[in-house]
Amino acid sequence: MKTTFAHGAMIDDLATAAVCLGRQFHEDAHAIHLGGNSRDFGFVERTLCRLAERDPFDPRDDASLEALKGILEADLRSEVLKVERRFCETYYDASGQHGEVRDCPVYSERGEALLAVLTTFEQFLSARAQTLDRIAAERALQRLFAS
Repeated sequence: MKTTFAHGAMIDDLATAAVCLGRQFHEDAHAIHLGGNSRDFGFVERTLCRLAERDPFDPRDDASLEALKGILEADLRSEVLKVERRFCETYYDASGQHGEVRDCPVYSERGEALLAVLTTFEQFLSARAQTLDRIAAERALQRLFAS
């Protein structure tokens, strides 16, 4: 699922997306035991508690969400089974196909699930940031009109 928001999206649509994606992220992270070890798993659960309760906008969560991203990325790195070299097309023109060879990780089954969780997390962070930006813009406009 790829979520993008129109530049003129309504603030309630952005906030709804953030709440839904936050709740989905909590459920998915819990299902795959994000964190891998008991210390990280406990931190992840505490961090995601507000998301499960549909409260994704608490500014106290900013640092925790950043740490959570690091845990997710480290967990994903631990699930790499091997690296394959693959040709990736970059463009096609009259001369034919052009591209480059890239090293692509091959993940375990859990790693594939972690990739899906990472996608949901990134969509959540985007929706959250867009909602907070829209709120800040509206407050700035209110101050401008009041002066």
